[in-house]
Amino acid sequence: MLNTKDIKPKLVVSRCFFEHTRYDGGIISSEIVKKLEKYCDFIKVCAEVEIGLPIPREPIDVFLIRNKLRLMNKTMSEDLTDKMISFSHKFADSLPNDIDGMILKSKSPSCALNDAKLYGENGRVISKTPGLFAKVMLERFPHLAIESEMRLTNDKLRFEFLTFIFTHARFRNVTNKKELIEFHSRNKYLLLAKNEKVMRDMGKLVAQKGFDDTTKIAYEQLLVKVLKTPLKVPKVINTLLHLYGYFKDKLSSQEKAYFMDLLEDYKNHIVNLQTLLAILKSWAIRYSVDYILDQTFFEPYPKELDQLKLEKDAAR
Repeated sequence: MLNTKDIKPKLVVSRCFFEHTRYDGGIISSEIVKKLEKYCDFIKVCAEVEIGLPIPREPIDVFLIRNKLRLMNKTMSEDLTDKMISFSHKFADSLPNDIDGMILKSKSPSCALNDAKLYGENGRVISKTPGLFAKVMLERFPHLAIESEMRLTNDKLRFEFLTFIFTHARFRNVTNKKELIEFHSRNKYLLLAKNEKVMRDMGKLVAQKGFDDTTKIAYEQLLVKVLKTPLKVPKVINTLLHLYGYFKDKLSSQEKAYFMDLLEDYKNHIVNLQTLLAILKSWAIRYSVDYILDQTFFEPYPKELDQLKLEKDAAR
């Protein structure tokens, strides 16, 4: 069976989850970040400290000045925009090629993905905006999973993020054709549940003769496209029926009817996906179907990461 515990994604994370780097000298508590520290390698960054701001410091905010985003202090007497953008690009250039994702601080004028307060020239809040550091990260790394700690308190978003970073990390270890075939085989039903059309295109790449950097890059581009496709109930049901097909000739009529009832309950949001996967996995164990037991769809990331008691982080 597939062991996901030895896979360590590499993530960029905001330093304020670990150190007293906030503007008020505080530190942010995030249950998901704490839990991930055991399973991931972190590259920690505080963009505001890196551009020379002290701890503690005067708060800064994003302003819309003559239709341009500017990062300034509260009194609008100091413009930090150029420093922040310059550092952000230098930081992006310094990152290794094996990054799988990022977790950035929500609502921060530097790190927010889309929920930093945007102030007008009169000093009043007019909208929400990405922080300037995060804006550069999103532009430079559209192929990575980038989230905030607040959004990761949502079960669905957390599932998508964790599935992305662990699957992407596993793919990074692929170095030859045999490993590519094994990776595609093990991930077949996860890929099918997300995007069948792109999965078929990936299969065509795998079927081609030979393996080189061009093959791996092309496959990775398709993999990212699949992983960024959110799970949808109809596609998941289609995948569950494919898995069910391995066992339906061996099951009693009562077992078949029970499973079909559960599918309907899943469609109506009465039971969750894990309930159906647990039943399918039990059948795979009963009938020794190793190919099914090896599928990452049953455990795309370490199951311990589902045992989170998440609380909303304090607002900035």
